[in-house]
Amino acid sequence: MNKKVILLGTLLLFFSFTDAQLLWKISGHGLKKPSYLFGTHHLVPLAFLDSIPGLYKAFNASETVVGEMAVNNIDATSKIQKAAIMPAHLTIKDLLDEKQYQCVDSALKSVLRFGLNEMSVLNPTIILTLYQAELYKKMISYTDETAADSYFQIVAEEKGKNIIGLETLDKQMEILFGNGSLKRQAEILASSVLQTDSMMQEIVLMNSLYKKGDLQGLHSLSKRKNSAADMTDDEYIKLVDERNFEWLKQLPQLMKNSSCFIAVGALHLAGENGLVEQLRKMGYKVKPIDN
Repeated sequence: MNKKVILLGTLLLFFSFTDAQLLWKISGHGLKKPSYLFGTHHLVPLAFLDSIPGLYKAFNASETVVGEMAVNNIDATSKIQKAAIMPAHLTIKDLLDEKQYQCVDSALKSVLRFGLNEMSVLNPTIILTLYQAELYKKMISYTDETAADSYFQIVAEEKGKNIIGLETLDKQMEILFGNGSLKRQAEILASSVLQTDSMMQEIVLMNSLYKKGDLQGLHSLSKRKNSAADMTDDEYIKLVDERNFEWLKQLPQLMKNSSCFIAVGALHLAGENGLVEQLRKMGYKVKPIDN
């Protein structure tokens, strides 16, 4: 699986069992009010949020909601469409051999009811994302159209809270559609579709680890290299670590200015380069909220 917006990870062997947690309180280091850090996941129903102790209390206590990108006041459609289209001289046929093309085309038709001919100019990553999402929805009767991070921003706008994005839309598009060459993205697409059963088992495992708050398990899963579709070390660094360090340049001032509810992909919390450990190294107290 190309772990993107879906995004989502594992490394910290020294985390204790109590650190198996999705919601964290950030205090100390000169903060007048605590802030909160929450790890999200796109393929978990919103109803799951009700089971997380203290989540809504932390959200309501915060003055500012911080996400990977602010989605409340931008017209992203045209930019997303432009980023999702490959250069004019390329189609998906240029990136797959005949056997790969036929296998992927057949799989897409069985799930999406249309194949590569209809999506010939789309970026391989978005083709895979559409396939994975629809397959998973059918598998578990998943119906939510709003992801958790977007949900919190929608509610924040209704409540008059400040909303801040750590990245621009352009940066998000670069991450989603520009992390690796088109040939590499096509390789990930073909490998994932040819191993659909394995890919779905991994998604189910990822969801199970997420629901347990097992950041270490998520991180280990994201580091696994069992197929051509798994992230290379370089891809992981670009997708996760580099973004964490960019966000850490912004978070101290944001938390100093107001109490923040920071909702980002759970993978960004895990590991020695994750937000939890890095905020601790910066001098903050970062503790799991258990009740």
